[in-house]
Formats: sequence, C-alpha cells, structure tokens
Amino acid sequence: MNIDLKKLRDMHPELPVDVAVIMLVRAALALQRNGHASGVEISRQVERVASKGLLFWKSADMTTIAQHDTNRITEDGAEAVTLVVMHKHQEWRIVRRMQREEFADWLLEREGETGSEIAALEVSGVDRGSIASRLTEKLSQVAKSKDVDQRWAGVVGFELPITAIESRKRGKRGKRRPKRARH
Repeated sequence: MNIDLKKLRDMHPELPVDVAVIMLVRAALALQRNGHASGVEISRQVERVASKGLLFWKSADMTTIAQHDTNRITEDGAEAVTLVVMHKHQEWRIVRRMQREEFADWLLEREGETGSEIAALEVSGVDRGSIASRLTEKLSQVAKSKDVDQRWAGVVGFELPITAIESRKRGKRGKRRPKRARH
C-alpha cells in the first residue's frame, strides 16, 4: 500500500484546510530533515501485520525549518502519516480534535459491520531511534479514553520511515455518545 500524504484532506474532509496544510508541511520537513525524498520506502505495521510501501508528499522548503518548532514538526508530521494510514487501512475519518483530558488526539468515525463506530486515536512521532517503547506508552494512554468503541495508537519514526498502529481493546462505550464539536 502506497501512502500519498497529499490526499489527507480528501480522506478527512472535516480537517480544516489550514490545519491540514501545516501538518503536511511539517511531515515533509520531518522526512526531508532525515534525508528522505518523496517516494521513499516506508515500513508499516498495522495490528502487528508488517508490510512495505512508498510514501509520497509535496516537498517543503527546507530554508523555513528554523521557523518551526522541532517537536511540532515531528508530532504534526506523525499525525499526517497516521491519519492517512488509518483511512486507507479501515476508512476511519476525523470527527474532531480531542482534548488532553480525553487521552487521545483525534476522534474518528467509520461505518462498521454493525453501524457507526467511534474510535479514539493517540499519535506520536520519533525523529530518530526506535518507536517500540513510544507505542507501548501511547497504547496505555489511549486505553483511558472513554465513550468510544475502539482505542488506537500510532507512532511514526522518521529516521528510517516506519509507522506502527495498534488498537487497545477495552470495553464498549456507554450509551452516551462523545461530543462531536467544541464551541
């Protein structure tokens, strides 16, 4: 499965354009600062099933990298990659950004076999090094999310492009539906 980051907004139409643009720029910066060019091979593990594909993106102007927070480059870039993979893997779509006290980054929705399903997604990125311990941390964090059908964590490593996405099984949500938007 190839991953084309330019399709992020097509996959997640609720994602505001300005948020998508900054996520895509930062994903490009994260990849390019590690010496990668569009079309690089990426390893994927979704629910511990490994595969490889190519990762494509619109190049970013590296002369602007000093104007971005280093950690935001990694985190926003990881979110862009993970959201595209989540959509391609199981057609999840963004409902809204979750808040810190909800223990996840994104509330997602999809049509499942038995109707609409809701998921919490926690994402993290690693600029250099292994992603294994970070995935364990994020799975523990997202397990605390309430009122969702599924809990997912995704971690992206940019040194040798890799993404790992796993779900954490923990009871069904109650009768109360999660809030769709915060005003």
